Amino acid sequence: MVMKKHFVPLLFLTLISALAYLPHVFQFGYFRDDWYLMYAANAIGRDVFQQIYAIDRPLRAGLMSVAYLFFGLNPLYYNLAAYLFRLLGGFSFFWSLQMVWPRQRNANLLAAVLFLIFPGFLSTPNAIDYQAQQFSLGLALASIALSLAALRAQDRRWLALAWLVVGGATFYYLGLVEYFLGLEVLRLALIFVDSRSSLDSFWQTCRKALVNWLPFSLGALSFFIWRFFIFDSERKATDLGAQVGRLLQSPLLVSVQWLKALIKDVFEVTLLAWWEPLFGLWNMSLRLRETLLIGLIAALAILLTTLALRSEMPEEDVERIGSWWSEAFGVGLLVTVAGFLPVILSNRDADFEGLSRYMLASSAGAAILTAALLNQFRVRRAYVLAACLLITASTLTHYLNGMLWAKSSQQMREFWWQVSWRIPQLKPGATLVVNYSHMPVEEDYFIWGPANLIYAPQSKNPQRVEPELWGLVLTSENASSILERAEPKYVNRRSMITYLGYDNVLVLTQPTLASCVQALDGRLPITSTYEQADIREIAKESNLDDVILNSKTSARPPEVVFGPEPDHTWCYYYQTASLALQNGDFETVLNLRREAEHAGFAAQDSAEWVPFLQAAILSKNYAEADELTRRIKKDSSVQTQVCAILQTLPNLEPEMKTYIQSALCVK
Repeated sequence: MVMKKHFVPLLFLTLISALAYLPHVFQFGYFRDDWYLMYAANAIGRDVFQQIYAIDRPLRAGLMSVAYLFFGLNPLYYNLAAYLFRLLGGFSFFWSLQMVWPRQRNANLLAAVLFLIFPGFLSTPNAIDYQAQQFSLGLALASIALSLAALRAQDRRWLALAWLVVGGATFYYLGLVEYFLGLEVLRLALIFVDSRSSLDSFWQTCRKALVNWLPFSLGALSFFIWRFFIFDSERKATDLGAQVGRLLQSPLLVSVQWLKALIKDVFEVTLLAWWEPLFGLWNMSLRLRETLLIGLIAALAILLTTLALRSEMPEEDVERIGSWWSEAFGVGLLVTVAGFLPVILSNRDADFEGLSRYMLASSAGAAILTAALLNQFRVRRAYVLAACLLITASTLTHYLNGMLWAKSSQQMREFWWQVSWRIPQLKPGATLVVNYSHMPVEEDYFIWGPANLIYAPQSKNPQRVEPELWGLVLTSENASSILERAEPKYVNRRSMITYLGYDNVLVLTQPTLASCVQALDGRLPITSTYEQADIREIAKESNLDDVILNSKTSARPPEVVFGPEPDHTWCYYYQTASLALQNGDFETVLNLRREAEHAGFAAQDSAEWVPFLQAAILSKNYAEADELTRRIKKDSSVQTQVCAILQTLPNLEPEMKTYIQSALCVK
């Protein structure tokens, strides 16, 4: 009966969320922490999640183990599961509000959809790493709805069963994401409102609500005791003692910092979230087709919202509007603040970038608060217009965000396909320094995760994760260590054993999106005009001998992770020619250039002509070398490097040196 009664609202929630989250879902790949999670599971099996999460959130191991059992390495399935969990949360949130305020259907629906497509959380495409957040959020809201439904049941046995189910669900969702503890305030607040009676005083309602809530609080209480008094966390960020110790050291200073952070976060989640992320995304360059699709998405969002908010007045229950508004405003504000308290007390702070997950719990309160404020529009057209603006803005935020993440995923996949064309196999123990043109390298597993999935998918040690290939984030400190060829450092992160191998690095760089991936040779360290300074600084240390040339088999990126092989455009010819040059096959290099130009492809980065010029000079094909020289001389930076460096080639004949001097060293 519930599903039939609310068919239209649930259909509206489904369609709007699908518009927001699903248009680019088939294009999402791995992002950020996904790389080490999926490499580790592929390397030694799904039991590895117990090792990974043992230090802070051991309950996540079970969820990820089951997810990997069914989904394997395929990012699509994780994204679809995350969407379904989010949709479950939206349904449950609407159901809860309908039970508490049954005559405020439009406001409840508006709050539910604003929560479901809350635009402040922009990490939805990062579905593997955020599987726990999405599942936990859906489970939390489902347990709240079940609590309210159980209190309305006449059967005491049903109520007792609900206590057990809700208790277990609460313990588990908090075990996945402990900073969702503020959602328990939403449970208490809705039980309080649902317990009210016109015959009861405020304190009588409080007493009744407390009695109703206490059995449902046992799961949260049990988790709190286990998490902070029994379980020993190895991470300070999730350790209560470490955070309380900071407060005791400087109580006034820390309290002021917490208050400032709380005010800022509440302001962001209630006001800025609806517009700031959209404005930040709107600056991206769009093609005509993308612009037309955005217009279509906006039109559909407006149409669906207008049809869903079908009543003559913003709210059907005009007689109780004052009472409802004060209740909704109070609940919304309370839950918004409570959602941030576990985050603030952990000395963390929410933002619209990498820490937007900290807004998820408070977004439930912000949605109720926003729906209550919009209810002040007493003219239906104004109310519907305001609702359309918010819902359309939120939908477009997620659509544009999905487009951005999809492009990043495509660029990442193309990067490693180019690497596979250039490098058939890599020697174990090589340390890769990578420069992605589309994103910064924040962690070493952004490098060794994809590299090992291609070249060394199995761990050296079957009992723990030990990648064959390592990665190095190019900080100023690491650059100095590379130049000094410092001793490798041992790193143990979440039971994964890696090394910082400063004495044996291979630099892979893509200076711009128009450039190809360039595997630098320290013996001939010619770099692009567009190359960043730190890469230029260490270019002479890049060891191209880490490339295995005589391997019987060439590594091929798994399509489930890296997608199908891209079309063979200029970068394919450049990579295969660079490999042929390293093999000393100069004729193949020159043939590949001719094939590329016949197909209509040419270098967009002058540094990419250098392998062909080198092959032409070494094969004494000076006519072709002249043509390539004319192209290189259009870029004075590359010309200067070629003049100085090509003359240092080993076994260079005198006439070749003379040619380089006369053709390339004269401006």
